[in-house]
Amino acid sequence: MMGSNPREALAVQELDNEPGEEDRSLGSAVREARRGRGLSLKQVADGAGISVGLLSQIERGISSPSVRALRAICNVLDMPVFTLFGDMEAKSELEARRIVRAAERRQVDFGAKGMIKSFLTTNEEGTLQMMEIVLEPGGGSGEEAYSHDGEETGVVLEGRLELFVDGSVYRLKEGDSFAFESRLPHRFRNLAEARTRILWVTTPPVW
Repeated sequence: MMGSNPREALAVQELDNEPGEEDRSLGSAVREARRGRGLSLKQVADGAGISVGLLSQIERGISSPSVRALRAICNVLDMPVFTLFGDMEAKSELEARRIVRAAERRQVDFGAKGMIKSFLTTNEEGTLQMMEIVLEPGGGSGEEAYSHDGEETGVVLEGRLELFVDGSVYRLKEGDSFAFESRLPHRFRNLAEARTRILWVTTPPVW
């Protein structure tokens, strides 16, 4: 029976858990620690009393290790368990400065203007700010032109955009791009009967 084999029983226990982002981070930390010590998957798995396949799944983040298995692995690696979680925390902080997950974007909804800005960069500390701007039919920045310091560039991802810059009018379709100095009076609106999406970059950040 499967339950008569401790290693197989442990494997079943591990695979019953649903892996997630934390499991992938933990697995990466285990893999880096193992490789840093010059140990093979088989050496660590044998020492920890688990299968090579299970250890490989843990390192790839597709299996969530139990506390028992994690302690056994760390014993072989000669390191405290909390060290792995310290690596995870450091990586999480590093990711937060570099990565914006789609579900975690900051958004500003301009309501009656028919415009939503989603921020694709992490914060305002850098020199660039990237946004996805979605305009509903008839939506835009408003009738009044505005200006500020910096530069802007972007590309129309979907739909049609009318862009006003310093008295000139430009009509852009999907795939067209633009660039201008932000000190020039400018405004924009959706020309399409459906929504228009623009990837918009400003420097320095203004939001």
